[in-house]
Amino acid sequence: MAAYVIHVLDESLLGGSFVEKVRAHWWPEYSWRKFFWFNTGYFLIMIASVVAYDFLGGSWVVLPLAWTLERAANGFWHLWWTIRFREYSPGLVTSILMWMSPYFLFRYALPTAGITASEWLTSIAIAAVATIFLFVTFPLIHAFRKAKVARS
Repeated sequence: MAAYVIHVLDESLLGGSFVEKVRAHWWPEYSWRKFFWFNTGYFLIMIASVVAYDFLGGSWVVLPLAWTLERAANGFWHLWWTIRFREYSPGLVTSILMWMSPYFLFRYALPTAGITASEWLTSIAIAAVATIFLFVTFPLIHAFRKAKVARS
């Protein structure tokens, strides 16, 4: 969770800001308000997931595990953006922190955690859906906007 806080600061402060880059490449109406509320909602989902696991244990592990995997995958989106546009994608530097989390999880925690195959598969499925959603959101908004302009 702390890595995500640092990541949002990176997106806000470095490389011209995530909001400004999204406006330039995909969605001119994107705003700091949208950025704030999206990230606030995502933080609340992640916090609720950790609290649910802390109090209920067991299979509730799937949610914190899913968000750990999704945040790592988000780093690859920032890497794609940097390669695609040949510019720094705000959030790329702190994606390294997002990649470190699963490493430590796989290396040190999971051998003794007792996570079942079904919990793994559920976590991977949730992470995959969230990742696909986040990977395609801005390009789809851009495509819909272009189609709407073409019809006008």
